[in-house]
Amino acid sequence: MSMYPAWSFRIPLRTDVDPATLRVLEAVARDTPPEPADLATLPPGVAHYLGDWTRMLTAERPPYVGPPVRLSRHWGGGVVAMIEFSQHDDEFADGGYDLWAWVLQLVARPAQDRVLIGHGAADHDDLDWRPVVADAVGVTEGDDPVTPWQELDAYWAERPRR
Repeated sequence: MSMYPAWSFRIPLRTDVDPATLRVLEAVARDTPPEPADLATLPPGVAHYLGDWTRMLTAERPPYVGPPVRLSRHWGGGVVAMIEFSQHDDEFADGGYDLWAWVLQLVARPAQDRVLIGHGAADHDDLDWRPVVADAVGVTEGDDPVTPWQELDAYWAERPRR
C-alpha cells in the first residue's frame, strides 16, 4: 500500500543561511520562479522541488491556492519559514529525503530550550501527526530517536551540489 508522508514546518531560520537560499525561498513564497543561479547553489533534489513548488505537494491535487512556502519575521526579528510538503513513500526513499533533511539544516539551533518546529505524519491523511521538536542535540519527530545536528551536518557535507 502506498503512503504519502507529509510535513508542516514553521522554523526559525539560522542567521547564516546562504543569501541565495533566502532568495529562492522568497521567490517561491511570492509564487515566482527562482533565479537559475540561485537554484544552482542548492542540492539537486532540493532545487528540483523548489524550482516548481507543485512538486512539493505529491499527495494533493489542484487547485492550489498559493505556494507551500511562506516567510515572515519572528517577534524577535529573525526570519521564520513555513514550509509544507508531501511525497509518495517511494519518492521519499529515492531522494526526496533530501528535502526533509535540507529543511532541518535551516533551523536556528536552540542552545538549551526545546522548540516545536513542525509536525509530520506517515501519511498525508493520517490523524496522527507527530510533533517535530528541535533542541540543543538535534531533532526528534514524535517518539523517533533524535537526529543529531552532527549527523545532519555530516550528511550535507557529503552531498553533491549541482
